[in-house]
Amino acid sequence: MFVEFEDHVLHAETHGNPAKPALILIHSLGTCASVWEKQVQALSADNFIVCPDLRGHGLSEVSRSAVSIQSLADDVHAIVASLNLDSYHVCGISIGGLVAQAFAAGRPDRVKTLTLLDSNLVSLNPPMWRERAKKCREDGLPSIAEAVLSRWTTPGFQQSVGGRALATMLSRTPDEGYAASCEALADADCRAHASALRMPVTIALGEFDEATPRAASEALAAALGGVAVTTIPGAAHIPLFEAAPHVNSLLAAVLADN
Repeated sequence: MFVEFEDHVLHAETHGNPAKPALILIHSLGTCASVWEKQVQALSADNFIVCPDLRGHGLSEVSRSAVSIQSLADDVHAIVASLNLDSYHVCGISIGGLVAQAFAAGRPDRVKTLTLLDSNLVSLNPPMWRERAKKCREDGLPSIAEAVLSRWTTPGFQQSVGGRALATMLSRTPDEGYAASCEALADADCRAHASALRMPVTIALGEFDEATPRAASEALAAALGGVAVTTIPGAAHIPLFEAAPHVNSLLAAVLADN
């Protein structure tokens, strides 16, 4: 589905029966809606799943206006509003987790649960994100692709089907789409949203995640009332393919309990 919003057109995949409970899955930087393939396969029989392409990723256009975590959350809301959904579960990974926090804080009465994977509360390294945006614009995304991919999965997974799929998603992300989201990450700060996030929250991260270290997830958990942090064994920053059974079980448990 495509939705026009402000100065850009947004895309989202939908799967399953709209009469079933809705689950919104928000992807990571440099990927797209397809990164949730294994979760869609496991969960779409019992849920209506909405997978937005963030602005400048997948089939969503790059915008002329500046990108922030809040503007990305507003994009997700535009997609959800077009589907006339009254309530929904929300899950985001990496930047998608920050977007999920901003999105949920804006409509806490409609968000049934919030699951945050390999995410954080506030930008971990603003200068690095600004430098990455600059390099991406000047030299192109391929100039940083190897370094990015090395943190997404464990070394042994990179040449698997899932690892190669992630590399393809990154290679097809527009330079400006990636750079603009890097700038959003440089300025990311969801601390003001924490008080609104009183729905059931689940936080998990890959055992070997170096992009979002455990301390960042623990700080996020503390801000949200002392939520437990679950470790996804054998995975790095993007566990959706590499540890799909574990992620699927985690999400299935969240949905079953709420």
